[in-house]
Amino acid sequence: MTLDAASAPPAPDDAGAADTAPETMTAVAVTRNGDASAWSAIETPIPVPGPGQVLVRVLSAGFGHWDVLEREGRLGSAGASTVPFVGGSEGAGTVVEVGADVHRFREGDRVCGLVLARRPGHGFHAQFTLVDADLLWRVPAGLPLQQAAALPVDGGLAMHAVDAALRIVPGDAVLVLGASGGIGHMALQFARLRGGRVLAVASHRDGQALAERLGADMAIDGRRHDLAAALRIFAPEGLNAALLTADVPRIAETVVATLRPGGRIAWPHGVRPPPIRADIAATGFGARAGAAHVHAACRAIERGPFHLHLGTRLPLSQIAGAAQALAGHHLGRIVLDVP
Repeated sequence: MTLDAASAPPAPDDAGAADTAPETMTAVAVTRNGDASAWSAIETPIPVPGPGQVLVRVLSAGFGHWDVLEREGRLGSAGASTVPFVGGSEGAGTVVEVGADVHRFREGDRVCGLVLARRPGHGFHAQFTLVDADLLWRVPAGLPLQQAAALPVDGGLAMHAVDAALRIVPGDAVLVLGASGGIGHMALQFARLRGGRVLAVASHRDGQALAERLGADMAIDGRRHDLAAALRIFAPEGLNAALLTADVPRIAETVVATLRPGGRIAWPHGVRPPPIRADIAATGFGARAGAAHVHAACRAIERGPFHLHLGTRLPLSQIAGAAQALAGHHLGRIVLDVP
């Protein structure tokens, strides 16, 4: 089975053409919109980079809620993918070959990247993929490729939140809601690297413990602890900024009430907008906002300290298990190792 039989090259007429047949690779394709049974292992030709493209040998792929939405055909009209397709918006690996006009990368470079469209081409749920050179970044020194695979989407969004939406400066009192999740646990660290003081509101005891290990000045379990009491201790004069990465209206209301005049609050799409006051700056941001900030995230990680937490790591063949893990309580990010 090929990814798209209709676009495959015509079968050769002569027997000797077998010697020039394209090499193939293993991938996991979405063969129809539906449940986890829609994922299927396939063999498909290894793509050839065109101008401005880089061929990457994928070693790990990030896995997020967008992968499930895309499989179900619910990602939205702008990101809709026509089946069959190979998913995987982000991943990491090594450069195999570069196309014309690509000068920033060479064979063997450790890279992570984004593939935002499925046709033509496919995503990171494959042994090889093509990435536009302007959506590819060198992996920061010391960051394992498995961690780097989950950096481009949530790392870019976390840096966008800290840098562009909230404009964190040294001394800011910052709250991060969802601080043990994908965006949240990275934003916590980026805010600390910028000199902010961070109150991390995490999920469950293990989430609170993770936030503490990552350097939060104060960490609480949003399910068990009194946020208002924590805020009185952490920021008696009010918060300068807040990032909401979890949809908890009662907490959002408390946070908005605690922001100082001139404070900033931001949230990614998928989180309900909080009640807004006239004297604060409020910003929602979409999935594509992060791409412009991945490079800044990589620079921050180089300076460190930084840890991208992988709560679940599975082989690509167990992608359905990754979806199950995503649906339950999990910390940090989920990645798929590609053989």
